[in-house]
Amino acid sequence: MVISTFLSDFFLSCVSLFMAYKFKGLSSVSARAALYAFSFVGISAGLGSLHFLGVNAIDPVYKFTIGLAGCVGVPLLGVSFFHFGIRPLSDKLFFFKFFGMLIAFLFFTYIYPFPLYATIASGLAMVIVIVVSIMKFSRERNGAILGLVGAVLFILAGLVIGTSGSRGPILNVDLFHVGLAIANYCIGSSILRLK
Repeated sequence: MVISTFLSDFFLSCVSLFMAYKFKGLSSVSARAALYAFSFVGISAGLGSLHFLGVNAIDPVYKFTIGLAGCVGVPLLGVSFFHFGIRPLSDKLFFFKFFGMLIAFLFFTYIYPFPLYATIASGLAMVIVIVVSIMKFSRERNGAILGLVGAVLFILAGLVIGTSGSRGPILNVDLFHVGLAIANYCIGSSILRLK
């Protein structure tokens, strides 16, 4: 049982599910992509908080949802930005991309394990967020800044902070969770302003 990690993962779950709730009932492709993305991250983090509280019976489901959040959820944020910033997607094309990401996740996790897949897919999504935020900067400055800050925090949390080790008395995994929570809030707020 790691109380600090329970709290940081619980915070990430609450922020992510709050952002998902903000997209509930909105019908655009970008809103649907954001709803699914934040729901996957929120559910995964919620199960993670239980895991760090010592509930080990859920570990197989928890490990699956971690992969789902990283390989499908985060890339869906890129799909959301792509829809309103680069090229609109039809509902059919959105679901085709969604199921394609789901199949790729299952393939690269269970059939032909490729550990860097989540990093590559999430990194590509954050590049899309950055590019679209820069493109939208002159039209909606605050939304674009939120998108840029969220993407940079996402990248810093994943590549610089990581989940192992500590910075003094604070575990890196706790900083990772808090960084992702702030990044999710920024990116979700950016989508609401820019779409």
